[in-house]
Amino acid sequence: MTFRALKAHVLLCFLLLASLLVAGCDAFFGFNLLKGLDKAPPPNPSTYDYATNGSAGLDKLSNDLNSPAVVDSLIADPTATTTIENNLKTTYTDPTVPVQDQQLAAALYGDVNLKTTSGETVVNNAVQVSLSGTNNQNVTQILQQIVPANVAADPTLFSNMANGLLNAEAAYIALGNSFPAPVSPAEAPPGVNMGDVAQKAAVAWTMQCVVTAVQNGPPAFPTQQATIDQLYLIDNNQATTTVTVPNPFSPAPSWLQNIFTVAGAKLPS
Repeated sequence: MTFRALKAHVLLCFLLLASLLVAGCDAFFGFNLLKGLDKAPPPNPSTYDYATNGSAGLDKLSNDLNSPAVVDSLIADPTATTTIENNLKTTYTDPTVPVQDQQLAAALYGDVNLKTTSGETVVNNAVQVSLSGTNNQNVTQILQQIVPANVAADPTLFSNMANGLLNAEAAYIALGNSFPAPVSPAEAPPGVNMGDVAQKAAVAWTMQCVVTAVQNGPPAFPTQQATIDQLYLIDNNQATTTVTVPNPFSPAPSWLQNIFTVAGAKLPS
């Protein structure tokens, strides 16, 4: 398969997400697009730590992540952001923590990763581009709209974006596996927009499929980071690949199916 065909495969996976929106899942429109003009103080990880403040810490983080000023402060302090992420991971992997708190911590872990690495912009762009139509546009033009120009032009930002999506996917796996059978929308944890989570989880899973396929080659790459570096070159037409990427949703992993079921949405086919 040519690289153009590979991009077409990847694009199809992103475009399939739009069907979830037009299918009537109102939760998918729950983006907060407000821009704050104030500056937030330096982030204090202990404020959000479940071990220190219980569910109140998670609730505060959930609210604060709606503030662009807070997100900017997290971006400016990667050490604090890493501590917050580590605390959230400790929470969502701790079997002694109530399940709904584990679930909220997992969703927040995904949000922190995506909001601080351009990953959320990629998710939003994937939907926006598909809804605006693709007439008279080739695959390269469409992908250039999905990946922000500043990210596509900077290998560090590109790497942060890709790793943000992959890190978020690990939390979404834990979240999806936390729902007991039979899974239903009634299982949605309080304070979690499951439509938003489903959309992000689908794009994160797609990124994982792309990275896995390219890493396995041929040619094979020794590490995930080496693969992401290669993807940057591919995205900038500086390298090619003949790797075929399977449809991430045929079949979808059970954890992703669970998230979509709880969201009351249908998986892309």
